[in-house]
Amino acid sequence: MPTISPLALQQLSAILLERAGLKIASDGFHSLKLALHARMPAAGVEDAEHYVQQLKEPHGEQELRLLLPFVTVGHTEFFRDQKQFRALEEQILPGLLELARKQHRPVRIWSAGCATGEEPYSLAMVLAELGAHTEEVDLWATDLNQAAVANAQAGRFSSRRVHSLSEERRRRFFQPSGDRYEVTQALREYIRFDTQNLALPLFTKVKNGTLDLVLCRNVIIYFDLPTIRALMDRFYSGLRGDGLLLLGYSESLFKVYDRFEMIEVEGAFIYRRPADGTPPRVRHREVVVPHVKPAPLTAKKPAPPAKPVAPLPARAPPPARAPPAPPAPVASTAKQSPEARLQLAVRQMEHGQFDAALEAIEKLLSDDPAYLDALLTVGNLYSLLGRAGDAKMAFGQAVNREPLCVEARVFGGVAALQSNDLDDARSEFSKALFLEPTLAIGHYLLAQVHERRKEYDAARRCYRNAIAQLRFTQRVLAGHYPEMLDSSEAIARASRYALAALEEHH
Repeated sequence: MPTISPLALQQLSAILLERAGLKIASDGFHSLKLALHARMPAAGVEDAEHYVQQLKEPHGEQELRLLLPFVTVGHTEFFRDQKQFRALEEQILPGLLELARKQHRPVRIWSAGCATGEEPYSLAMVLAELGAHTEEVDLWATDLNQAAVANAQAGRFSSRRVHSLSEERRRRFFQPSGDRYEVTQALREYIRFDTQNLALPLFTKVKNGTLDLVLCRNVIIYFDLPTIRALMDRFYSGLRGDGLLLLGYSESLFKVYDRFEMIEVEGAFIYRRPADGTPPRVRHREVVVPHVKPAPLTAKKPAPPAKPVAPLPARAPPPARAPPAPPAPVASTAKQSPEARLQLAVRQMEHGQFDAALEAIEKLLSDDPAYLDALLTVGNLYSLLGRAGDAKMAFGQAVNREPLCVEARVFGGVAALQSNDLDDARSEFSKALFLEPTLAIGHYLLAQVHERRKEYDAARRCYRNAIAQLRFTQRVLAGHYPEMLDSSEAIARASRYALAALEEHH
């Protein structure tokens, strides 16, 4: 294994903060070591400081992107994504276990991209709580990073990593070991760990039609389109009829792969292989967030204390749209799902009822502090209400929840633009585009920063980049900002108007 000096770790930490917005303190340097051990041999470099120096060069950007998945191994957590685990605990795993018992076979689950093991151990805890015996479960957990798999097999976690677990789960499934917690042998027996490269053209260890559930979360964001489609073919072949696939919060198959059908379970969007193998009748909806984004109002509405950053220049007349129905009377939230509560608050925002929306989302976050869409939306509300410090804190919490959260960077940049902090806005949009180079709205907003700074050549390049990136599938952003450009057509139209105006006046 290569020797990695403290200086190399400090320099790498600084690069990740500058380029991707990842803030990794010294107590998180273990994840940097894992990443360097994984990538340096692949890059043909033996000296860590030399490798880090290469990352600083212009040609090092691609290698830095290849390094990111390994860095973020250290940022996984138990029961990550509360909506998905609520669906797993309450419906998916009980149903799969019942079906497998009727068919006298084990339930087969693949945690593809298991990092240091928090995801498969979380699944194993739920299965144990459901009364599943180890012989009733075949839980296969794999990752490309051999060092991460070795850590997962060791099953030893710091007190910080297990802090989010209930006291009952810590007592039942972990044993204190010095300043760390070690997974019990009984829980280990549910899982078999292995290394697996998801980009390989063939999965020799997976038989067709045998898997009940695949979790491949926050993995395909690092793959190009042909690799994603080939991977989905392999997942499709490996799953049984009605088998399920879970992706990460920012990952969608819309206009990417159409053989799965999308279903909603307990507010989480899940992909299902149709039982008869035929393409689904209803194609995937362009939805990756749990609320339906209402159309912007064209009718007069009360103005918020701070005017939102206009995503469409004044010279580009927006198309006429019918106003949405007024928000329904607020009912008791006791029986409402978090998604329904957020949707109501979004509708209040669209009608200019910012104070009511803020009160509703703050109450929602007090009940569900890790709800990413609500964190992003409340940050936008704070920005619109002139509470820049609170907005920055909310987006920081979103980044803590999802270290590579592109939306936190986009909306953070919009908030900075709202406050006329152009340097911060440029920094945030640049980080968003480093994480997701094909994000057209990011290029468009960065162009607006350059235009305000009177950097007209740079603005032109960014507007052209925004149009060029529309050849790629554009996902719907999590969170909500009133009147944000929400379609490829709108982004293209706004960019072309802005380019024409720049050519005319500058």
